[in-house]
Amino acid sequence: MKGSNNGIRTIGLILEDAFTDFAIDIIHSVSFMVKDLKDIRLVIIPGRQDDSRDPNDLMHQYKIRHNLIYMMNEKYRFDGLLLTFPNLSRMQTDIYENIPKVYLATELKDEVTVNYDDGMGIREAIDYLVKIRGVTKLCMLGGRSDNIDAQKRKRFFRECLEENGLSYTEDQYEPADMSTQTQEAAARLLARNPETQAVFCVNDASASGLYDVLSERGMEPGKDVYVFGFDNGPLAVNLNPPLASIGANGMTLGQKALEMLLEQMDGKEVRSQKIPTRLFGRESLMYDMYEFTAREMLTADNLFINRVFNNCFYRYRNEIISQRSINLERLFFEILSRMLKSLKNRVMNTEEFSEISRMIGILFDRGVMMYTDPNRFVYDLGRIQATVNESMRPSHVTTMNNRLFTLMRDKAIQSQGVRTRTVTGRYSTGRNRIQDFMIWTTNYGKPGEEALEFLIRQMDKIGLQNAAMYLYREPIIYTGSDGEQLPDTMRLRCVIRDGELFMIPADRKECPVAEIYDRDELPVEKLGYVSYPLFYGKYLFGMLVCGADEKLFEIGEFLTLQLSRAICMNWVSIS
Repeated sequence: MKGSNNGIRTIGLILEDAFTDFAIDIIHSVSFMVKDLKDIRLVIIPGRQDDSRDPNDLMHQYKIRHNLIYMMNEKYRFDGLLLTFPNLSRMQTDIYENIPKVYLATELKDEVTVNYDDGMGIREAIDYLVKIRGVTKLCMLGGRSDNIDAQKRKRFFRECLEENGLSYTEDQYEPADMSTQTQEAAARLLARNPETQAVFCVNDASASGLYDVLSERGMEPGKDVYVFGFDNGPLAVNLNPPLASIGANGMTLGQKALEMLLEQMDGKEVRSQKIPTRLFGRESLMYDMYEFTAREMLTADNLFINRVFNNCFYRYRNEIISQRSINLERLFFEILSRMLKSLKNRVMNTEEFSEISRMIGILFDRGVMMYTDPNRFVYDLGRIQATVNESMRPSHVTTMNNRLFTLMRDKAIQSQGVRTRTVTGRYSTGRNRIQDFMIWTTNYGKPGEEALEFLIRQMDKIGLQNAAMYLYREPIIYTGSDGEQLPDTMRLRCVIRDGELFMIPADRKECPVAEIYDRDELPVEKLGYVSYPLFYGKYLFGMLVCGADEKLFEIGEFLTLQLSRAICMNWVSIS
């Protein structure tokens, strides 16, 4: 039974490998834009990237079945689609021909696309290395031959070298799979180019493997060889040392794609666009996009303060900030302008010092470090503090300002420590809950509907706050043969709202697949839903629809794998 749409339009976000930095950045930017749009519902459909065609490859067989999530969603009536890759043969049917679509990070003729202007950031990085750092020997750890972005970046890399009067040969390039497992490819590249001074990695994940190889050789990124990547995601910050990376300069790929899709859905004509990029310097390649003088700093220039904020907290301007939230940019401006004006006027009393200290506490308590890299922030703060101390005579005012700079630095370090412990604890807690659920639902008797019903009644113990479980009437054996179809209906078995489990009455279970996200029983999710397939071996059971939560993408696939295993043990008779 379908619930009332109430004028809600549903957008599908179809992507690969939701656990990667690239995918998480898109999900984050799209979902946070959607949360303030009352007439839009977002459904995230995460598949797996699969290059293999080997029928004996077990990972290939797993990914084939995981990607049934695309087929399971075909019959739903989406109002618009965002797609991160074009190779969805089943999604290219007449069903979706007239639905507004925007493709992200790919080039397709006669389709609306949004891409990074890769060349802008790559040119900035190579120009800096050659013209400022004096580098003459650069190499590239590249990507797959079937990946459009990888091939574009290789072309720009070659062109930028030639623009700077440097030669290029294929020995300076080594393809890799664009994952973190690029150690072998990185080793081959360095073996051919022992005197290389800088390496451009096609994405941030590739740099992880390069870091391993450099470490084995006793070399350190940023000291023995410059390294920079592409994507500028969380991985770049978390590598040791932090990785310089090229990323969006302003609006993100996901934000622009959603903006373009909404215009299409409103009947407007939309053309393909490119997002400007820039180099974000970190310890593997220190780079300051904005230089500043002591004069503009000590005169408390407004443009200077805004530039400092945008450089330090570059992710903040990509957020959709609620009107009820504290404007962190305004708060930072107030803090730094008061500090700089006190230096200019050579006056700061105890009351002013206490008030600025209080505002610094609010700034960090409200999560400003979510929008920056801790090392980068501390570095930029140190530059400003050093300029103050070099330009001003020692005095009571400079001493108090130094104490405020130290307070901000300490708060930044403390915030990062708390965040690391929170993420680690959250991951451990999630694993423990799943383990307890598996023990609790282990079936030692006869599998069947009764055992399945017992499992479903334990779903609130799995740790999900908002979710719904759809199952087919009976397990489906999927063979992968041409023309194989899935049922047009599923059964909504249970719903979890704010951690509380609700079983669905028998007369309301049956649901056309075309209406699975429209049911009144589903929890309201401002950030949208994410759907995972439930399958084990050759058996396909249905799907789990969860509230979109960044925490979920860390363990979502693992969680549904374990849940599917439990369903199989309780529902399927295996001789």
